[in-house]
Amino acid sequence: MSYVITRTEDFYPLSLLYRSSGLEVTPATVSPPGTVALWRCDDPAQHRLLAAATLQRRAGHVVLAHLAVTASCRGTGLGSRLLAEAEAEAARLGAQTCWLVGKVPGFYQRVGWEGVPPEQAPPISRCLSCLQFQVDCFPSVMRKTLVP
Repeated sequence: MSYVITRTEDFYPLSLLYRSSGLEVTPATVSPPGTVALWRCDDPAQHRLLAAATLQRRAGHVVLAHLAVTASCRGTGLGSRLLAEAEAEAARLGAQTCWLVGKVPGFYQRVGWEGVPPEQAPPISRCLSCLQFQVDCFPSVMRKTLVP
């Protein structure tokens, strides 16, 4: 598979991918507050968005806010490649730790992220105070220590 990863400022197509992938993202033309970097992964031959990632600052912490890969491209390494881009950028920003609240903890654990009890996490997500958290919605709070 041929693909190209680029940084972008255009949040709208990414937000559509995030939403269609089951993330709680409202499609928008403006990036969410605190966004520091956006990446898109495209198939240049088919002019098709395959995957995307968003890195943000929240409550003084660097957070992988979104990462999504189209269903047909899962398991191909695109998610890992985008995650590596986001981790490298977080390290360039001076972060020693990157955080996320994710629905697929196994993927992140395979690449060195560790689960954190919600009560030990910084206030990086509305999920942590949502009444549905750990009732009928079960995302995991995770962090990764970044090596400079």
